[in-house]
Amino acid sequence: MKFSLQSVMPYMNMGGIQSLSSAKHGELCLFFCETLKEEITHIFHNLSAPKGTRLFFYPHYCTAGKFKNEHVETFFSEHMHPEKSGLLFGDKSLSKRDILPTNITSVGPDTCHALVAPIELIQDLASKGNYVIFPGWLLNWERYVTEMGLNPSVPTTFFSSSLRGIILLDTGLIAVSEDIIRSFEKFTGLPVTTLKTGTSYLTAIVKTEICNWRIKQINDLDEIRNQSPLQSYATQMAVISLISEVASVNEESEVISRIFIMFQSLFAPEKIEYLPYTSSGPEEIRIFPPGGSVPSSELLFIGLERDYYLLDDNHGFIISIRHKKMILGVLGIFGVSVPDRIREYLNLTLSMTSFLGLAINNSRLWGEIQKIKRELEDANDKLRDNNEDLLTLTLKLQASNQELITSRKKIEDSEEFIKTIVNSANIGIMVLDKDARVLFYNPEMERIFGLKFEPMKGKVVFEFFPHLDKNGTYPYFSKAVAGEKIVAPDLEMHFQSRDHSTWISSIFVPVYDKDLSIIGVTNYVFDITDRKESEQELMRAYEALKVSQNKLAILSSVTRHDILNKVMVIYGYSELLLATTTDEAEKKNLKNILTAGNDIKTLITFTKEYQELGMQKPVWMRIGEVMNRPSIKSILRGFELSVQEIPIEIYVDPMFEKVMYNLIDNSHRHGQEVSAITISAEQSGDDYRIVYADDGTGISEEEKNLIFKQGHGKNTGMGLFLIREILDITKISIRECGTPGKGATFEMLIPKDSWRRISQK
Repeated sequence: MKFSLQSVMPYMNMGGIQSLSSAKHGELCLFFCETLKEEITHIFHNLSAPKGTRLFFYPHYCTAGKFKNEHVETFFSEHMHPEKSGLLFGDKSLSKRDILPTNITSVGPDTCHALVAPIELIQDLASKGNYVIFPGWLLNWERYVTEMGLNPSVPTTFFSSSLRGIILLDTGLIAVSEDIIRSFEKFTGLPVTTLKTGTSYLTAIVKTEICNWRIKQINDLDEIRNQSPLQSYATQMAVISLISEVASVNEESEVISRIFIMFQSLFAPEKIEYLPYTSSGPEEIRIFPPGGSVPSSELLFIGLERDYYLLDDNHGFIISIRHKKMILGVLGIFGVSVPDRIREYLNLTLSMTSFLGLAINNSRLWGEIQKIKRELEDANDKLRDNNEDLLTLTLKLQASNQELITSRKKIEDSEEFIKTIVNSANIGIMVLDKDARVLFYNPEMERIFGLKFEPMKGKVVFEFFPHLDKNGTYPYFSKAVAGEKIVAPDLEMHFQSRDHSTWISSIFVPVYDKDLSIIGVTNYVFDITDRKESEQELMRAYEALKVSQNKLAILSSVTRHDILNKVMVIYGYSELLLATTTDEAEKKNLKNILTAGNDIKTLITFTKEYQELGMQKPVWMRIGEVMNRPSIKSILRGFELSVQEIPIEIYVDPMFEKVMYNLIDNSHRHGQEVSAITISAEQSGDDYRIVYADDGTGISEEEKNLIFKQGHGKNTGMGLFLIREILDITKISIRECGTPGKGATFEMLIPKDSWRRISQK
């Protein structure tokens, strides 16, 4: 950067030059797009801006389809006066419209986005079909798209027709909710991808431009005070030329080298030393010319405490170089060529310390900018390396997004349908929060309970239903809030709004949020009044039937008793006649009469047992307990019995004991050489199979399908028939599946509704 003649030097005064810090720069105004307001306000205290600098944020015009020049002119004219200086950051399109005041300079990158990230990265994102936005823009996207002539409430293809995605440059200062992001994605039909940038790059850019402005202010100073024109001109030209060399470089090490050369040219000292000072403390001393004597470190350290120090022999001096009271380093000049002019040299050097401090500070800022730039370039390189994957992923995301949009459309289209289903369901549905306040209540609930939803909305449900107190359904609600799914027992309730009792059954189910935390309870209520009334009617019919059966049983018992009495008379007289007669033909006839009488007695006994079938409700029984009953043990008579541990209970008629008794009796009568009986069980799909087996002679193939028929068999033919009839009451089937000659095997198949596992408790 070159300087004009009066850029750096105020007036020569008594052999010295006054400090540059006395120059007046005028008030500085900084203009930024309103979408960066939060970021600029946050970093302002780190910008090293001159005292009195003011911030302004112009309206966002980049996306406005109805841009008005007079509107822009009015905004800037209201905030700028001729005595002020203004810097416009980012939107250089405004300066190209020739409508900005002449005292506003457009600085920095061409676009606002390049203030936050390198222009190369922004251009690369744009070239791949991405629309770049700030958090401040996204928070107000509905206003901005409205200014573009679009309706924010109606999704558009304006963006998706030419773009692939939305990139959000996240500076880390504004929290944008997921709801806002989702609503903007729905509007544009494009996915939003977040790129974290921070504010370091923005801070460095703005700092640099402010520093450039201050240098320009120095360059524009045009007052020359009382001094010989020729002397002033010669002095200033020499110093300006040397300062220009210092200002033309960016690296700190190069700035220090140029400072060495400048003072070597001005004072021709024997040696120049510089002690850098950073936030970490003093660093290694630099010496000019290189390879000179040992550094004068003790003298240089004086500069850390004092602004300057004149050596006793007038051959040199020590000065501290500062920027805004922050010390940056200490400069030592030793062995000047003309000791008599040492104070003139000192004054000249003191007049330049502000600029030297600014130059060194700028070089350090430049170093920070370069570091940030390299980090961003590294990040950009990584982005490029992953570009193909990102592009593929973007295409997949676009396809998925399109599917999502279609799915959302279907969901939106079906909302009314679902609402209709819920409201027309013949199941009462009520949703409660964890405090039992009513959140939802469908029409079926209104019908069941006789209360409308609106008066109950947000109220505790137990205030409206005293029937649902702590002795009613409150414990079930509490268990559901604790995470259990509860099926409450049938409840009878009477409501004052009706003239009859209402029966309901109820289910309480916890409601979870996306983090699987319980946020409420859904209560499903079923009106079972009709069913209960039917059951009660059935129960009354059952009781009437039971009375009739009891009367019939009494009649049958009396009849059986009278028949058995008559049979005993026949049996007794036949025995007497058999004992007194000697005629063989008569004896044979009498024996036949006795046999017939015994058969009648057996049949009468069977009718008693058969009459008892179904007289009592089925019960749950365990096979092991049945086999330990006295009647079973009495008939085993020396058989070895092996009963497998069976982990289930079966639902059977109370006469199931007769089933096991008759099976053992059958082994006695027909098994011939039976010595062992085994009872085992196993699950077969949804059913359970119980197997009774003996080691006798077995049953022939032609007999297998006949033995369960009434009257078939060598004795009464009623034993296995009765077994089948008892089991059939609860839909249990039985068959013989043994191998003839190896023993009889009876398999009982228990359907899934007639068995249950034994509780561990």
